[in-house]
Order: sequence, then structure tokens, then C-alpha cells
Amino acid sequence: MTGKKQTSIVNALLTVLRIERLSHSFIRINFSCDKQLTVNPLWICPHLKLLFADPSTGTIIFPQLDDNNKILINDKIRQLARSYSIRHYDETTQQLTIDFAIHQEGLASVWAQQAKVNDQIGLVGTAAKLMFNQQSLVLIGDITAVPAICYTLEHLPNNVNVQAFIEVNHPTDIMALPNSLNTHVNWLIQDVNQPNQLVETIKKANIVHSDNLLIWGGMERDLAQQIRHTLKDNYPHLPPDAFHIISYWRQGFAEGEFKHRE
Repeated sequence: MTGKKQTSIVNALLTVLRIERLSHSFIRINFSCDKQLTVNPLWICPHLKLLFADPSTGTIIFPQLDDNNKILINDKIRQLARSYSIRHYDETTQQLTIDFAIHQEGLASVWAQQAKVNDQIGLVGTAAKLMFNQQSLVLIGDITAVPAICYTLEHLPNNVNVQAFIEVNHPTDIMALPNSLNTHVNWLIQDVNQPNQLVETIKKANIVHSDNLLIWGGMERDLAQQIRHTLKDNYPHLPPDAFHIISYWRQGFAEGEFKHRE
């Protein structure tokens, strides 16, 4: 008889080491972490949960486990927690890099734009829903998915067949990536005259035919719904578990006020 699986919380403290304005839409922040993290390089588009200080007290409120090994998360913690992609992690130095997509409002975006060396935030843990298992991959995303997709493209074996479709806000948001004969990245620049260009590009795309295909997407909620319907209409032969389209954000809503998976 196997024992009950134990829930674990990292509850680490991140301290800002370096800040770089990476492009029109991104600020890159390098942190030191006071605990060792578990990050598998073969995770597909991994993420972590950040905790920001309570603005009324300046303290970081970490979740705890109750007597039944369940994570206790109150409304205050939910309001101060945000999910972000892992951009890089060095297990030797315990340094973590996160690229923040910036905009005028939002808890994390405002914090990143005001951050200074030695500022601190919390981290609950790292995770990924998917592990690379020799699949052919299709990766789709808007500006918020750039860090996750870049992480994945940089860590996959060179012989993997990958197609990526990424829509960014500005030409400077296009990131340099390792060259590979098997990787084809399609960068799109957001155009007010072509509001549906990512959906239309996916409709016309010649997506690789494979018996072991995984399609991953991360983007705004309404766009995610359109992409999901388009893919399922165009590729009805693929099984349901071939599609992993995630609503990274929703226009006008804070995290926690909408479902990431529908």
C-alpha cells in the first residue's frame, strides 16, 4: 500500500540582482533564490507562482499546509499571487530569470517597472503540466507566452521538429533563438489593421503531420478560444490530449478572476 502523496511548498524568497529593459514589451529581472528549486529542462513551457508584498504592510504572506496536507490559500494571498514563466534557472548559483511583459496596469507589471536591486518578492513553487516525450511540437502564443516558448525552444534536443507561431507588440520583442534545421519560428508583429492575424496564420499553416503531435498555446482568453476552435476544426483527427491551449490572461480581469483552462 502506498502512502499518501505529500504536498510541498517551496516558499522561497527572491532578491533582485539585475534589471534589464530587454525590449519594447519586456523587462528582464534576474533574482537570487534562497532555496534550491526543481526545474526540469525538458518541461514544456514551465511556470512558477510569485507572491508580491501586501501593499498595506509591505510583508510577503506565504501559504502554509494544514493538518490534512492541503495548501491554505486565503483571498489575500490570491490577490497578491501571479503566475509567470521561467525564462532561465541556474541550479548551481540558484539564480532565476523572469521576463515581465509590461503594460500600464497590473500588480506584477507595475512592480517590475519600479523594481530596484535588492527588492524582494516570494515564490511558492515551480511547475509544468507537460514533459517533453519525443513529440513533434507546435507552440503558439501572444506576447505573454514569449518567455515560455523561448525557454522551451532553448532546451529541446536539436532533432525535435518544432513549429512556433508568436505574435508580439513590436519588432524589438523578437528574440534571438538557437539555430536548428528542425525548428521553424514564425514571428508576427501586432497590427491594428489585422486583429485576427494569429488566428488566420494558424488556419493557413501547414502544421507538421505526426502520430505524436503536441500543440501548446498560451495567450489572452478570447484569443485562446478562437485558436482552440480553429485547431480542432482543422485537425479533427488529433486526440483531445494533443491540444493544450491555456488562457494566460483575460482583458480587464486580474488573475484568479477567470479560468486558465476551459
